[in-house]
Amino acid sequence: MDELIKKLADGVASSPDVSIRKRDVWRLPVVHLDIAYDRVKRLKMDILMKMLLFAFQQSDIRRAAVLADMLSVEELFISDLIHKMKRTGLILLGKKGYVLTPKGYDYLEKGIFEEVLDGGQAVVTFSAAHREYWLSEEDHSPVDEKLAVYRYAAETEPDDERLLELLAKEKNSTEEGFQILVTAIADVEELDSDYVACIEFQLYDRKQDIFYVRVWNNGTDQWDETLEKQLEEQELVEWREAMKAEMEIAGHE
Repeated sequence: MDELIKKLADGVASSPDVSIRKRDVWRLPVVHLDIAYDRVKRLKMDILMKMLLFAFQQSDIRRAAVLADMLSVEELFISDLIHKMKRTGLILLGKKGYVLTPKGYDYLEKGIFEEVLDGGQAVVTFSAAHREYWLSEEDHSPVDEKLAVYRYAAETEPDDERLLELLAKEKNSTEEGFQILVTAIADVEELDSDYVACIEFQLYDRKQDIFYVRVWNNGTDQWDETLEKQLEEQELVEWREAMKAEMEIAGHE
């Protein structure tokens, strides 16, 4: 860590006009969430399914044998397809025969079919300070428990909509002829809290007479603009007043 701090310090204060007023290392709290999610397999509706749906729209049909005769297709194959469409909510059996549900009309119009798959599981890390989510990595460096916790740490409940956006981005896939899509968050379980080490540099540019801060996020291995903005919004006035007080004291000595 010391070597990294020195390297970063040399970088942020590479200009002779910039001085480091303060440097600090602290822990940013994050939470690991076990997410269960629903998935579907989406594919183009095949010709036979379209023909069955059209037939149910135009005629009163109750038996697979009737369709088998009409389409010259094995009755068993028709029965399996009807069962599949009932199970997925595309049709239901009315008084006179099978009828399309609103979902059936919608799928027929779009020419797609969705088959429900077994649910998926993922571990997601949530930073309340950023209001951001990302898939957890299996390995990460432990953080010194003696370090202070980020002074503007926030507490926010996980947002299912944001979680769904993340999983759709990371888990949706397209293969030849079909897509696998994440459709809903089924369950969210908080596993444990964790921490990410951050290195803070409070800086002053004499030439421009401005204070600013740089924060290195060890979890992302890059400068963290979100945390920098939070610190500047809260403390810029305090930093300037502190330097003014120091100058006044120095002037009296």
